[in-house]
Amino acid sequence: MYLLATVSSLCLIIFAVFYLYWGSHAARLYRGILNQSTDEDYTPVATVILPLRGNDPFLVHCLDGLLNQDYPDYRVKIVVDHVSDPALGFVKQYLRRHPHPQCEVSIRRQESVSCGLKNASLVQAIQTVSADVEVVAWLDADVLPHRRWLRDLVSPLREAEVGIASGIRWYAPQSTNAGTLVRHAWNAAAVLQMLSMDIAWGGSIALSRSVFQDPRLSDTLSKMMWDDTGLKSIANQLNQKLVFAPAATMINAESIAFDSSLQFITRQMVNARFYHSHFWFIATLGFVSALAQTVLVGLGLLFLQQGQQLAAGLVSGVLVFAGAAVAFSIYRLGSRIEQLVRSRGGQFRRHPLKTLGYLWLMPYLFCGCLIAAIRTRTINWRGVIYYAPAPFEVYINHYEPFQKAAPVSVRAELENVSI
Repeated sequence: MYLLATVSSLCLIIFAVFYLYWGSHAARLYRGILNQSTDEDYTPVATVILPLRGNDPFLVHCLDGLLNQDYPDYRVKIVVDHVSDPALGFVKQYLRRHPHPQCEVSIRRQESVSCGLKNASLVQAIQTVSADVEVVAWLDADVLPHRRWLRDLVSPLREAEVGIASGIRWYAPQSTNAGTLVRHAWNAAAVLQMLSMDIAWGGSIALSRSVFQDPRLSDTLSKMMWDDTGLKSIANQLNQKLVFAPAATMINAESIAFDSSLQFITRQMVNARFYHSHFWFIATLGFVSALAQTVLVGLGLLFLQQGQQLAAGLVSGVLVFAGAAVAFSIYRLGSRIEQLVRSRGGQFRRHPLKTLGYLWLMPYLFCGCLIAAIRTRTINWRGVIYYAPAPFEVYINHYEPFQKAAPVSVRAELENVSI
Protein backbone atom coordinates (compact mmCIF):
# COMPACT_ATOMS: atom_id res chain seq x y z
CA MET A 1 0.00 0.00 0.00
CA TYR A 2 2.82 2.38 0.87
CA LEU A 3 4.63 1.43 -2.34
CA LEU A 4 1.50 2.16 -4.37
CA ALA A 5 1.15 5.53 -2.63
CA THR A 6 4.80 6.34 -3.32
CA VAL A 7 4.61 5.45 -7.02
CA SER A 8 1.33 7.34 -7.48
CA SER A 9 2.71 10.36 -5.64
CA LEU A 10 5.81 10.36 -7.82
CA CYS A 11 3.67 10.21 -10.98
CA LEU A 12 1.52 13.11 -9.85
CA ILE A 13 4.55 15.17 -8.82
CA ILE A 14 6.10 14.64 -12.27
CA PHE A 15 2.80 15.70 -13.82
CA ALA A 16 2.82 18.87 -11.70
CA VAL A 17 6.43 19.66 -12.60
CA PHE A 18 5.58 19.38 -16.30
CA TYR A 19 2.79 21.91 -15.88
CA LEU A 20 4.98 24.28 -13.92
CA TYR A 21 7.56 24.09 -16.70
CA TRP A 22 4.97 24.57 -19.44
CA GLY A 23 3.43 27.44 -17.49
CA SER A 24 6.80 29.13 -17.13
CA HIS A 25 7.45 28.75 -20.86
CA ALA A 26 4.05 30.21 -21.73
CA ALA A 27 4.50 33.13 -19.34
CA ARG A 28 7.86 33.95 -20.95
CA LEU A 29 6.17 34.25 -24.35
CA TYR A 30 3.92 36.98 -22.99
CA ARG A 31 6.51 38.64 -20.76
CA GLY A 32 7.14 42.20 -21.84
CA ILE A 33 4.69 42.04 -24.73
CA LEU A 34 2.76 45.02 -23.36
CA ASN A 35 5.91 47.12 -23.56
CA GLN A 36 6.79 46.04 -27.07
CA SER A 37 5.37 47.41 -30.29
CA THR A 38 4.80 45.34 -33.39
CA ASP A 39 7.45 45.96 -36.02
CA GLU A 40 5.91 48.78 -38.04
CA ASP A 41 8.27 48.22 -40.98
CA TYR A 42 7.38 44.59 -41.66
CA THR A 43 4.09 44.58 -43.52
CA PRO A 44 4.62 42.43 -46.63
CA VAL A 45 1.84 42.10 -49.18
CA ALA A 46 -0.59 39.60 -47.70
CA THR A 47 -3.65 37.58 -48.62
CA VAL A 48 -6.06 36.46 -45.90
CA ILE A 49 -8.35 33.48 -46.52
CA LEU A 50 -11.68 33.05 -44.74
CA PRO A 51 -13.31 29.66 -45.41
CA LEU A 52 -17.03 29.58 -44.59
CA ARG A 53 -19.61 26.86 -44.12
CA GLY A 54 -22.72 28.18 -42.44
CA ASN A 55 -23.62 31.61 -41.15
CA ASP A 56 -21.71 31.70 -37.85
CA PRO A 57 -23.11 33.87 -35.05
CA PHE A 58 -19.93 35.97 -34.93
CA LEU A 59 -19.51 36.31 -38.69
CA VAL A 60 -20.52 39.98 -38.85
CA HIS A 61 -17.94 40.84 -36.17
CA CYS A 62 -15.34 38.69 -37.93
CA LEU A 63 -15.91 40.59 -41.18
CA ASP A 64 -15.88 43.95 -39.39
CA GLY A 65 -12.42 43.20 -38.03
CA LEU A 66 -11.02 41.43 -41.07
CA LEU A 67 -11.97 44.11 -43.58
CA ASN A 68 -10.74 46.99 -41.43
CA GLN A 69 -7.21 45.92 -40.57
CA ASP A 70 -4.44 48.40 -39.83
CA TYR A 71 -2.32 46.95 -42.63
CA PRO A 72 -1.17 48.78 -45.77
CA ASP A 73 -1.63 46.12 -48.48
CA TYR A 74 -3.69 43.00 -47.92
CA ARG A 75 -6.33 41.15 -49.91
CA VAL A 76 -9.14 38.97 -48.62
CA LYS A 77 -10.38 35.75 -50.22
CA ILE A 78 -13.65 34.43 -48.81
CA VAL A 79 -14.39 30.85 -49.92
CA VAL A 80 -17.96 29.72 -49.25
CA ASP A 81 -18.64 25.99 -49.18
CA HIS A 82 -21.65 25.95 -51.54
CA VAL A 83 -23.68 28.31 -53.68
CA SER A 84 -26.75 27.66 -51.50
CA ASP A 85 -24.90 28.18 -48.23
CA PRO A 86 -26.56 30.92 -46.12
CA ALA A 87 -23.14 32.45 -45.51
CA LEU A 88 -22.94 33.47 -49.19
CA GLY A 89 -26.03 35.66 -49.04
CA PHE A 90 -24.92 37.14 -45.75
CA VAL A 91 -21.45 38.03 -47.06
CA LYS A 92 -22.84 39.57 -50.25
CA GLN A 93 -25.28 41.66 -48.27
CA TYR A 94 -22.50 42.75 -45.92
CA LEU A 95 -20.25 43.78 -48.83
CA ARG A 96 -23.04 45.78 -50.43
CA ARG A 97 -23.26 47.81 -47.24
CA HIS A 98 -19.52 47.88 -46.60
CA PRO A 99 -17.71 47.65 -49.97
CA HIS A 100 -14.10 46.50 -49.90
CA PRO A 101 -12.05 46.74 -53.10
CA GLN A 102 -9.68 43.93 -52.17
CA CYS A 103 -12.26 41.35 -51.06
CA GLU A 104 -13.01 38.44 -53.41
CA VAL A 105 -15.80 35.94 -52.79
CA SER A 106 -15.76 32.52 -54.43
CA ILE A 107 -17.48 29.15 -54.10
CA ARG A 108 -15.58 26.00 -53.19
CA ARG A 109 -15.27 23.74 -56.20
CA GLN A 110 -17.50 20.73 -55.71
CA GLU A 111 -15.33 17.99 -57.14
CA SER A 112 -14.56 14.99 -54.97
CA VAL A 113 -12.20 15.80 -52.13
CA SER A 114 -10.15 13.58 -49.85
CA CYS A 115 -9.68 16.03 -46.99
CA GLY A 116 -11.65 18.27 -44.66
CA LEU A 117 -13.76 20.86 -46.48
CA LYS A 118 -11.86 23.70 -44.83
CA ASN A 119 -8.61 22.30 -46.22
CA ALA A 120 -10.16 22.06 -49.68
CA SER A 121 -11.16 25.73 -49.49
CA LEU A 122 -7.69 26.75 -48.29
CA VAL A 123 -5.91 24.86 -51.07
CA GLN A 124 -8.24 26.35 -53.68
CA ALA A 125 -7.56 29.88 -52.44
CA ILE A 126 -3.79 29.38 -52.11
CA GLN A 127 -3.61 28.25 -55.73
CA THR A 128 -5.06 31.59 -56.88
CA VAL A 129 -2.82 33.90 -54.84
CA SER A 130 -1.21 36.75 -56.82
CA ALA A 131 2.49 36.59 -57.65
CA ASP A 132 3.32 39.66 -55.54
CA VAL A 133 1.93 38.19 -52.31
CA GLU A 134 4.57 37.44 -49.68
CA VAL A 135 2.34 36.13 -46.88
CA VAL A 136 -0.81 34.00 -46.83
CA ALA A 137 -2.88 33.96 -43.66
CA TRP A 138 -6.19 32.43 -42.72
CA LEU A 139 -8.68 32.59 -39.88
CA ASP A 140 -11.92 30.98 -38.77
CA ALA A 141 -15.30 32.69 -38.75
CA ASP A 142 -15.49 32.68 -34.94
CA VAL A 143 -12.30 34.74 -34.67
CA LEU A 144 -12.87 38.45 -34.03
CA PRO A 145 -9.69 40.11 -35.33
CA HIS A 146 -8.62 43.34 -33.65
CA ARG A 147 -7.24 46.19 -35.77
CA ARG A 148 -3.65 44.98 -35.58
CA TRP A 149 -4.39 41.28 -35.81
CA LEU A 150 -2.66 40.80 -39.17
CA ARG A 151 0.37 42.87 -38.18
CA ASP A 152 0.69 40.87 -34.97
CA LEU A 153 0.29 37.53 -36.72
CA VAL A 154 2.72 38.31 -39.56
CA SER A 155 5.41 39.85 -37.37
CA PRO A 156 7.31 36.59 -36.54
CA LEU A 157 7.72 35.85 -40.27
CA ARG A 158 10.27 38.65 -40.45
CA GLU A 159 12.86 36.09 -39.41
CA ALA A 160 14.03 34.15 -42.45
CA GLU A 161 13.97 30.79 -40.66
CA VAL A 162 10.34 31.23 -39.54
CA GLY A 163 7.86 29.93 -42.10
CA ILE A 164 4.67 29.52 -40.05
CA ALA A 165 3.22 31.77 -37.35
CA SER A 166 0.26 30.70 -35.24
CA GLY A 167 -2.10 32.70 -33.09
CA ILE A 168 -3.34 31.42 -29.74
CA ARG A 169 -6.91 30.54 -28.74
CA TRP A 170 -8.25 31.47 -25.31
CA TYR A 171 -11.80 31.08 -24.06
CA ALA A 172 -13.14 33.84 -21.80
CA PRO A 173 -16.77 32.73 -21.52
CA GLN A 174 -19.64 35.00 -20.62
CA SER A 175 -21.71 32.00 -19.56
CA THR A 176 -20.84 29.66 -16.69
CA ASN A 177 -22.80 26.58 -17.73
CA ALA A 178 -21.07 23.23 -17.41
CA GLY A 179 -20.15 22.73 -21.06
CA THR A 180 -18.69 26.20 -21.45
CA LEU A 181 -16.53 25.91 -18.33
CA VAL A 182 -15.39 22.39 -19.24
CA ARG A 183 -14.16 23.63 -22.61
CA HIS A 184 -12.54 26.67 -20.99
CA ALA A 185 -10.74 24.55 -18.36
CA TRP A 186 -9.59 22.00 -20.94
CA ASN A 187 -8.37 24.64 -23.38
CA ALA A 188 -6.53 26.58 -20.66
CA ALA A 189 -4.57 23.46 -19.73
CA ALA A 190 -4.13 22.45 -23.37
CA VAL A 191 -2.72 25.84 -24.41
CA LEU A 192 0.23 25.28 -22.06
CA GLN A 193 1.01 22.04 -23.89
CA MET A 194 0.40 23.54 -27.33
CA LEU A 195 2.87 26.39 -26.75
CA SER A 196 5.58 24.02 -25.55
CA MET A 197 5.07 21.31 -28.19
CA ASP A 198 4.47 23.56 -31.22
CA ILE A 199 0.86 22.52 -31.74
CA ALA A 200 -0.52 25.25 -34.00
CA TRP A 201 -4.06 26.63 -33.90
CA GLY A 202 -5.88 26.93 -37.21
CA GLY A 203 -7.99 29.90 -36.12
CA SER A 204 -5.14 32.29 -36.95
CA ILE A 205 -2.28 31.12 -39.18
CA ALA A 206 0.24 32.98 -41.36
CA LEU A 207 2.61 31.39 -43.88
CA SER A 208 5.66 32.84 -45.58
CA ARG A 209 6.10 32.60 -49.34
CA SER A 210 8.63 29.77 -48.96
CA VAL A 211 5.92 27.68 -47.31
CA PHE A 212 2.69 28.50 -49.16
CA GLN A 213 4.37 28.29 -52.60
CA ASP A 214 5.87 24.88 -51.91
CA PRO A 215 3.65 22.22 -53.52
CA ARG A 216 4.18 19.96 -50.51
CA LEU A 217 1.95 22.22 -48.44
CA SER A 218 -1.06 21.93 -50.75
CA ASP A 219 -0.41 18.24 -51.37
CA THR A 220 -0.38 17.54 -47.64
CA LEU A 221 -3.40 19.70 -46.82
CA SER A 222 -5.30 17.93 -49.59
CA LYS A 223 -4.98 14.65 -47.70
CA MET A 224 -5.61 15.84 -44.14
CA MET A 225 -8.77 16.18 -42.11
CA TRP A 226 -7.63 19.37 -40.38
CA ASP A 227 -5.32 22.24 -41.22
CA ASP A 228 -3.37 23.11 -38.08
CA THR A 229 -1.80 20.37 -35.96
CA GLY A 230 0.07 18.89 -38.92
CA LEU A 231 1.72 22.23 -39.73
CA LYS A 232 4.62 21.42 -37.42
CA SER A 233 5.61 18.39 -39.50
CA ILE A 234 5.15 20.41 -42.71
CA ALA A 235 7.45 23.11 -41.33
CA ASN A 236 10.04 20.45 -40.50
CA GLN A 237 9.86 19.05 -44.04
CA LEU A 238 10.48 22.54 -45.45
CA ASN A 239 13.30 23.30 -42.97
CA GLN A 240 11.26 26.13 -41.50
CA LYS A 241 10.27 26.99 -37.95
CA LEU A 242 6.77 27.20 -36.54
CA VAL A 243 6.41 29.89 -33.88
CA PHE A 244 3.60 31.52 -31.93
CA ALA A 245 2.54 35.15 -32.03
CA PRO A 246 1.30 35.94 -28.50
CA ALA A 247 0.01 39.35 -29.63
CA ALA A 248 -2.39 37.43 -31.89
CA THR A 249 -4.08 35.75 -28.94
CA MET A 250 -7.76 35.62 -29.84
CA ILE A 251 -10.59 35.56 -27.32
CA ASN A 252 -13.71 33.45 -27.75
CA ALA A 253 -16.70 34.18 -25.49
CA GLU A 254 -19.04 31.55 -26.96
CA SER A 255 -21.03 29.22 -24.79
CA ILE A 256 -21.45 25.56 -25.59
CA ALA A 257 -23.56 22.64 -24.37
CA PHE A 258 -21.91 19.97 -22.22
CA ASP A 259 -22.18 17.16 -24.77
CA SER A 260 -20.90 19.44 -27.53
CA SER A 261 -17.90 20.41 -25.39
CA LEU A 262 -16.93 16.75 -25.04
CA GLN A 263 -17.32 16.25 -28.79
CA PHE A 264 -15.14 19.30 -29.35
CA ILE A 265 -12.39 17.99 -27.05
CA THR A 266 -12.58 14.57 -28.71
CA ARG A 267 -12.11 16.11 -32.16
CA GLN A 268 -9.10 18.04 -30.90
CA MET A 269 -7.56 14.80 -29.64
CA VAL A 270 -8.30 12.96 -32.90
CA ASN A 271 -6.51 15.82 -34.64
CA ALA A 272 -3.48 15.40 -32.36
CA ARG A 273 -3.56 11.59 -32.72
CA PHE A 274 -3.46 11.89 -36.49
CA TYR A 275 -0.98 14.68 -36.98
CA HIS A 276 1.28 15.34 -34.01
CA SER A 277 4.24 13.27 -32.87
CA HIS A 278 3.65 13.98 -29.17
CA PHE A 279 0.12 12.60 -29.00
CA TRP A 280 1.01 9.42 -27.16
CA PHE A 281 3.07 11.36 -24.65
CA ILE A 282 0.06 13.63 -24.00
CA ALA A 283 -2.27 10.63 -23.80
CA THR A 284 0.02 8.71 -21.44
CA LEU A 285 0.42 11.74 -19.20
CA GLY A 286 -3.37 12.16 -19.10
CA PHE A 287 -4.11 8.51 -18.29
CA VAL A 288 -1.36 8.20 -15.69
CA SER A 289 -2.23 11.45 -13.90
CA ALA A 290 -5.92 10.50 -13.71
CA LEU A 291 -5.07 7.05 -12.38
CA ALA A 292 -2.56 8.44 -9.86
CA GLN A 293 -5.05 11.04 -8.64
CA THR A 294 -7.74 8.38 -8.18
CA VAL A 295 -5.39 6.04 -6.32
CA LEU A 296 -4.17 8.78 -4.00
CA VAL A 297 -7.70 9.95 -3.18
CA GLY A 298 -8.66 6.36 -2.30
CA LEU A 299 -5.49 5.72 -0.28
CA GLY A 300 -5.83 9.04 1.52
CA LEU A 301 -9.33 8.12 2.68
CA LEU A 302 -8.10 4.67 3.68
CA PHE A 303 -5.16 6.06 5.66
CA LEU A 304 -7.49 8.49 7.37
CA GLN A 305 -9.89 5.70 8.28
CA GLN A 306 -7.02 3.68 9.74
CA GLY A 307 -5.85 6.61 11.81
CA GLN A 308 -2.61 7.09 9.85
CA GLN A 309 -2.73 10.88 9.87
CA LEU A 310 0.83 11.38 8.63
CA ALA A 311 0.37 9.16 5.59
CA ALA A 312 -3.00 10.75 4.87
CA GLY A 313 -1.44 14.20 5.21
CA LEU A 314 1.39 13.38 2.82
CA VAL A 315 -1.03 12.01 0.23
CA SER A 316 -3.23 15.07 0.59
CA GLY A 317 -0.19 17.29 0.20
CA VAL A 318 0.72 15.67 -3.12
CA LEU A 319 -2.86 16.06 -4.39
CA VAL A 320 -2.94 19.71 -3.37
CA PHE A 321 0.50 20.37 -4.90
CA ALA A 322 -0.49 18.84 -8.24
CA GLY A 323 -3.77 20.72 -8.39
CA ALA A 324 -2.14 23.96 -7.30
CA ALA A 325 0.62 23.60 -9.92
CA VAL A 326 -1.89 23.32 -12.76
CA ALA A 327 -4.14 26.05 -11.34
CA PHE A 328 -1.23 28.44 -10.77
CA SER A 329 0.15 27.93 -14.29
CA ILE A 330 -3.25 28.56 -15.83
CA TYR A 331 -3.98 31.54 -13.59
CA ARG A 332 -0.64 33.18 -14.41
CA LEU A 333 -1.13 32.70 -18.14
CA GLY A 334 -4.71 33.94 -17.91
CA SER A 335 -3.53 37.07 -16.12
CA ARG A 336 -1.02 37.84 -18.88
CA ILE A 337 -3.66 37.31 -21.55
CA GLU A 338 -6.13 39.51 -19.67
CA GLN A 339 -3.58 42.34 -19.59
CA LEU A 340 -2.97 41.94 -23.32
CA VAL A 341 -6.66 41.95 -24.21
CA ARG A 342 -7.43 44.96 -22.03
CA SER A 343 -4.47 46.85 -23.49
CA ARG A 344 -6.05 46.68 -26.94
CA GLY A 345 -9.43 47.80 -25.60
CA GLY A 346 -11.05 44.39 -25.35
CA GLN A 347 -13.14 42.90 -22.56
CA PHE A 348 -12.18 39.90 -20.53
CA ARG A 349 -14.08 37.76 -18.04
CA ARG A 350 -12.61 35.22 -15.66
CA HIS A 351 -14.20 32.62 -13.41
CA PRO A 352 -11.21 31.33 -11.41
CA LEU A 353 -13.08 29.53 -8.63
CA LYS A 354 -15.52 27.76 -10.95
CA THR A 355 -12.70 26.91 -13.32
CA LEU A 356 -10.72 25.40 -10.43
CA GLY A 357 -13.63 23.12 -9.63
CA TYR A 358 -13.74 21.81 -13.18
CA LEU A 359 -9.97 21.33 -13.25
CA TRP A 360 -10.35 18.56 -10.67
CA LEU A 361 -12.83 16.81 -12.95
CA MET A 362 -10.89 17.36 -16.17
CA PRO A 363 -8.51 14.36 -15.80
CA TYR A 364 -11.51 12.01 -15.96
CA LEU A 365 -13.37 13.88 -18.68
CA PHE A 366 -10.14 14.14 -20.63
CA CYS A 367 -9.50 10.39 -20.34
CA GLY A 368 -13.00 9.70 -21.61
CA CYS A 369 -12.36 11.96 -24.60
CA LEU A 370 -8.97 10.32 -25.18
CA ILE A 371 -10.52 6.86 -25.29
CA ALA A 372 -13.17 8.13 -27.69
CA ALA A 373 -10.49 9.80 -29.85
CA ILE A 374 -8.43 6.62 -30.06
CA ARG A 375 -11.50 4.68 -31.20
CA THR A 376 -12.90 7.34 -33.53
CA ARG A 377 -12.99 6.64 -37.24
CA THR A 378 -16.15 8.55 -38.20
CA ILE A 379 -16.33 12.31 -37.65
CA ASN A 380 -19.50 14.37 -37.89
CA TRP A 381 -18.35 17.97 -38.27
CA ARG A 382 -20.78 20.72 -39.18
CA GLY A 383 -23.19 18.31 -40.82
CA VAL A 384 -20.58 16.52 -42.96
CA ILE A 385 -19.81 12.91 -42.09
CA TYR A 386 -16.19 11.89 -42.69
CA TYR A 387 -14.64 8.46 -42.48
CA ALA A 388 -10.95 8.65 -41.57
CA PRO A 389 -9.35 5.25 -40.89
CA ALA A 390 -5.86 6.78 -41.07
CA PRO A 391 -4.34 10.28 -40.91
CA PHE A 392 -4.05 10.68 -44.68
CA GLU A 393 -7.10 8.65 -45.67
CA VAL A 394 -10.14 10.90 -45.47
CA TYR A 395 -13.43 10.06 -47.16
CA ILE A 396 -16.71 11.98 -47.16
CA ASN A 397 -19.54 9.54 -46.46
CA HIS A 398 -22.26 12.16 -46.42
CA TYR A 399 -22.32 15.72 -47.69
CA GLU A 400 -25.10 18.22 -48.17
CA PRO A 401 -25.02 22.00 -48.33
CA PHE A 402 -25.29 23.76 -45.00
CA GLN A 403 -28.87 24.95 -44.54
CA LYS A 404 -29.48 25.79 -40.92
CA ALA A 405 -28.62 29.39 -40.10
CA ALA A 406 -27.12 29.79 -36.65
CA PRO A 407 -28.84 32.28 -34.31
CA VAL A 408 -26.96 35.55 -34.07
CA SER A 409 -26.28 35.52 -30.36
CA VAL A 410 -23.10 35.77 -28.36
CA ARG A 411 -24.42 32.97 -26.16
CA ALA A 412 -25.48 30.67 -28.98
CA GLU A 413 -25.23 27.01 -28.08
CA LEU A 414 -23.23 25.56 -30.95
CA GLU A 415 -20.02 23.68 -31.47
CA ASN A 416 -16.93 25.74 -32.09
CA VAL A 417 -15.49 25.29 -35.57
CA SER A 418 -11.88 26.26 -34.80
CA ILE A 419 -10.30 22.83 -35.07
